[in-house]
Amino acid sequence: MTGLPRGMRALGAGLCVTALLLAGCTGALGDPDPEGGGGPPPDVGGDPPTGGVARGIDMPGGPKYHRFVRLTNSQWARSVQVVLNLAAPPSLSDGFEKPVAGTTDFTNNEHLLSVNQRSWSDYQSAAEALADEVTDSEEALADVYPGTDAAGFIEAVGRRAYRRPLTDDETARYADLFEAGSAMSGAKSTFAKGAQLVIRTMLQSPHFLYRTELGEDRKPLDGYEIAAKLSLWLRDAAPSDELLDRAPTLTTPEAIAAVAKTMLEEPTAAEGMRYFHRELLHFDRYATISKLGVPSYKESLNAEYEESAYLFFDKIFAEGLGVKEILTSTKGFVGPGMASLYGLSPSGSGVVERDLGPDRVGFFSQLPYLTLNALNDESDSIHRGVSINLDVLCAPLGAPAPDIPPVPPLEPGQTNRQRITRLTSGCGGACHNQLINPVGFAFEHFDGMGQYRDEENGGLPIDSSGVYTFSEGEKSFADAGELMHHMAEGEQAHLCYAKKLASFALQRDVVPSDLPLVETLADVSRGASGSVKEMMLELVKKEAFRTRMGGTL
Repeated sequence: MTGLPRGMRALGAGLCVTALLLAGCTGALGDPDPEGGGGPPPDVGGDPPTGGVARGIDMPGGPKYHRFVRLTNSQWARSVQVVLNLAAPPSLSDGFEKPVAGTTDFTNNEHLLSVNQRSWSDYQSAAEALADEVTDSEEALADVYPGTDAAGFIEAVGRRAYRRPLTDDETARYADLFEAGSAMSGAKSTFAKGAQLVIRTMLQSPHFLYRTELGEDRKPLDGYEIAAKLSLWLRDAAPSDELLDRAPTLTTPEAIAAVAKTMLEEPTAAEGMRYFHRELLHFDRYATISKLGVPSYKESLNAEYEESAYLFFDKIFAEGLGVKEILTSTKGFVGPGMASLYGLSPSGSGVVERDLGPDRVGFFSQLPYLTLNALNDESDSIHRGVSINLDVLCAPLGAPAPDIPPVPPLEPGQTNRQRITRLTSGCGGACHNQLINPVGFAFEHFDGMGQYRDEENGGLPIDSSGVYTFSEGEKSFADAGELMHHMAEGEQAHLCYAKKLASFALQRDVVPSDLPLVETLADVSRGASGSVKEMMLELVKKEAFRTRMGGTL
């Protein structure tokens, strides 16, 4: 479809995706196989547990519990900044190979963090360039280490790079390397030449490129491993000198949570949660929105949609809010182009928080989500239903069937609900009738531009009611607002968010054997305050975060 105009390409792509989603799905709600999913991870050398369904939420995948987890490109850049005490992360990682999105919940998953010939070459070239840059002048080198003694330099920079103190053997080998570098030819000082070779080597070491968990199976990680795990999650960077000083004390859940609580108030934690929500709800897709023949659409809206979505979730995190507010808040962020679509008066040139009224219950009743999941100016109940089932409820939809026709045009006297019901009636499974369609039809009051309406297709009344079987049982609703309140008050959306948060933090697939952890985090989410921050603090205290779990050396 690349030869078509942009708008036509977007429409065609949307119809193709819709065709793939129309299917008789094979997933079913229920408890895991009593013989398959309830136990702990296997002993070292055993097969890792595979995914399944537990408490109504889908937990696919197969974690490897790697003892060596490669830094993401972002973690690499920010860790280099820490190791070399740079003013900003180097841009060299912009050219690194990027993970393939879509095969795991998040691109920081262990499955996607391998090293191939290209990435190894990237790391080598970057290490050489950085070592050369920071030893170009005495002033630049002094920012890395203020002294001029080789032993002090190796100890200080090595601890930052390895995220722990160097062993005696490592120190001796780096001392020999420093001496060899000092004897090389060149205009730089002997100290700078020695430092240059040491830096080049440290930044290519597996101890820098990988976060390690090297203790015995089922035993607690040591304090330095905990410090690295916390910092790489909440700061997206190697531990600071201050955190490394505290690392030996990080041996209890309370001590770990105390450090994490402080880190959660830092700007880097908010940036990390932007990454989490971007991948969870696909914010990158806002830039691709295109509407064919829709007068109220302007391409400039795409940037407003994206910023509005980020700001909404920024507020959730910063103000100690949680899943309940994500699902039920009637406030949102509105840009100047979005205001008229909401029926609001403009309020300046920026994206600002506004009260959106009682019809806009939760993020999924706001323009960014509704406009993204639409076909030009028409609502797209299939994509809306699929996305909420997969991303918010973790419902097991199963695999789609092939060879499904595209959504046909509306006929005179036909509502969108009638059109989609007819189109999906032959699927023969519970997927559309019980899962996708009821959720998608709940948003029928919102057209393809996300504008609220009471009628469609020449004055036909809209029916947005439905029945959905959650993990805790069947519930009926009149519209999207009632559906969102059911989700906020029930357990399934909280279990799903907990599963996704744990997967992001642990950098691996979360499977039925992790259900006790997921249930604990969901209980926190459903509690009196139920904040995302409280869920994160609870997570760092649990064995899944603090101990070595399975995996082979």
